[in-house]
Amino acid sequence: METKFTHFDEQGNAVMVDVSEKNPTSRTALAEGKIQVNREVMDAILHHTVKKGDVLGVARVAGIMAVKQTSSLIPMCHVLPISKCSVDFEIEEENLTIKALCMVKVEGKTGVEMEALTGVNVALLTIYDMCKAMDRAMEITDVHLEHKEGGKSGIYDRRERKKPLVVSICGCKNSGKTTFIERVLPILIQKQVKTAVVKHDGHSFEPDVEGPDSDRVRKAGACATAVFCDTHSMVVKQKAGTVEDMLEAVDEADLVLLEGGKNWDFPKIELVRKGNSERLAGNGRNLLAVATDIEGFQVEKAAPGTCGTVSEDGSAVPVIALDDYKKAADLILELLAGGQEAQP
Repeated sequence: METKFTHFDEQGNAVMVDVSEKNPTSRTALAEGKIQVNREVMDAILHHTVKKGDVLGVARVAGIMAVKQTSSLIPMCHVLPISKCSVDFEIEEENLTIKALCMVKVEGKTGVEMEALTGVNVALLTIYDMCKAMDRAMEITDVHLEHKEGGKSGIYDRRERKKPLVVSICGCKNSGKTTFIERVLPILIQKQVKTAVVKHDGHSFEPDVEGPDSDRVRKAGACATAVFCDTHSMVVKQKAGTVEDMLEAVDEADLVLLEGGKNWDFPKIELVRKGNSERLAGNGRNLLAVATDIEGFQVEKAAPGTCGTVSEDGSAVPVIALDDYKKAADLILELLAGGQEAQP
């Protein structure tokens, strides 16, 4: 969704946000990050044989110092009276990974997310600096905010972050689902809705055309294949997928348009095309609308769970023209604004 940035004035100049009218509150932030090392580095850290000294001890102090210097490093950060800071490490020896965790607390007028993130980054950079003679290919990855509390936005927990809204675009075969999505999608994107599309194939599909390298290694027995370039990527796994797997793979989206799923309980727009189908093909539950080119089409009121059911509370389901893509997008946007999430 569209977000208003507060670090710019009306002329587009960078400014520090004015927090003078805010009341101080208790605020906490926890950030995490990892560094991938080789076996030599891992063994040296575990056995305290790194020539430069106690790697994790120095990295811990460096992270805490960085937290206190955040306002000097990040231009628009405020100077904050840090009340507590801790930097800890979790060693994943089998994966040759060291995770850094930085927790920061303050009684202040603005949050400490940037302080926690700065602490993690500097702690990991210190590990790199002290061990680079043994491994210059070490890689710092997955630096992120894990948890925050306090302030106007309240609690954020990465593990419990809001799931995208899922709307099913369904109907009989050849009802025009792909075309419908293709027309609705630009309207949603124009409204700054980050939208993903997931297709459910009720039969089976071939993930690659015959002959290319990824198809050859897949047939040779690879459990998964991946292709990527500077602009996009694709991963194909040789196992059955679930709708939960697909939603997790696109969890950065605000909205997922699901092509298919007529018998699932996601909010759905069902397509009924003249000459293709005369009535609803799905279970009728959670109907957001019926889109059809059949003049005078009426959604039949039947028993819950059967073909032709209206919404579960008995209210009328809107019938819109099959090519009224704007109306369909408006219905989806209204549902999204209401805060409905993906159903489990």
